[in-house]
Amino acid sequence: MLFDHLSYNELQIVTDLSHCVVCNSLTTLSSETSISSVRSFRIDKGFANILQQEADRMGISVNAMMNSILKQYTEFTRFQSKLDMIVINRAIFKSVLQCIDENYAYDMGIDLGKELPHDTILFWKKHISLESVIEYVEKIICIYGKIGTYDEITESSNRIIVIRHRLGLKGSKFLLGFLKSLFKNMLDLDCDIQITDHSIKIQLQILG
Repeated sequence: MLFDHLSYNELQIVTDLSHCVVCNSLTTLSSETSISSVRSFRIDKGFANILQQEADRMGISVNAMMNSILKQYTEFTRFQSKLDMIVINRAIFKSVLQCIDENYAYDMGIDLGKELPHDTILFWKKHISLESVIEYVEKIICIYGKIGTYDEITESSNRIIVIRHRLGLKGSKFLLGFLKSLFKNMLDLDCDIQITDHSIKIQLQILG
């Protein structure tokens, strides 16, 4: 048999991946933008056990977890070193903010928001647009950068983005400056941004 050489955990992963392909293929019938493919691979037994344990703990399949891991790699991790990004403990960043006053935190955000996002977005998405800038805020800053949690809704003619974080008021001041500078320099937008000690609310007017 084709899979006789695989262990139980390896076979389970292949089975999960195959199941996902079937489900995705059904979805493809109604969405031409979704294309799936089959890949089988061998992994260390210890890794397989950890994946299974984590999947069980989270109440999802190993396949769903693998898709999440691969998505993060394709969308972010493969660019991380090229974008000169590092991972630091939240407490370290928060401690740095505590060493400066609110006005300096805001000014630092303004300064960093002028060119840094432009270079990152251009390398990552290859073009600058409203959608690529918002995707930068959602994925690079929030989902993978772990600065905060991202939420977005559309109300009437406004697109509203809310970021919740644990960096305190100085963190909000820094993000206020950074995001104001980001939207102004990337898109020439003077968007309405409101802050609290633990959140940022960005309101963008949608042009008809």
